[in-house]
Amino acid sequence: KGINAKILFDGIEPDTRPFDEQNLLLFGVGPLVGTPFPGASRMDVMAKSPVTGAFGDAGMGGYFGANLKLAGFDNIVIVGKADKPVYIYIKDEQVEIRDATLVWGHDTYETPEMIRRDLNDPEAAVISIGPAGEKLVVYASILSSTGNAAARTGMGAVMGSKRLKAIAVHG
Repeated sequence: KGINAKILFDGIEPDTRPFDEQNLLLFGVGPLVGTPFPGASRMDVMAKSPVTGAFGDAGMGGYFGANLKLAGFDNIVIVGKADKPVYIYIKDEQVEIRDATLVWGHDTYETPEMIRRDLNDPEAAVISIGPAGEKLVVYASILSSTGNAAARTGMGAVMGSKRLKAIAVHG
């Protein structure tokens, strides 16, 4: 949370609105994530919130954070807005931005399976938004395929405003 907060407060202007391209969407894991330390499987998601108009923060458990760490990353910083729906694929220190037109409109149960098939990577950990995030419902959440959610402060709507459908990672 501390690193995400520092990046957010240094990276945006006070008058930045939640759905502005300049808003940052941040995903971060702590130093113990991806290790055998008990309970070290949390990820933090942060941006300027469409719910509060100020600081927005949501935690998420599951396998995504550990896979991100094992792929060589502690943080993801999303800046700007895509011209069309996209998803990000991270595998072993390599990052790709891929077309998500075919998965746009699908829910958070269908999307991870469709992305894994597209990548031919059945082991990829996927987080995604559903139609609520795509339509910028201010309280939309980000979900993993294992049922974990970043379900506070509208982080799914911020993800949708950037036309980012999902992030898949395999570490």
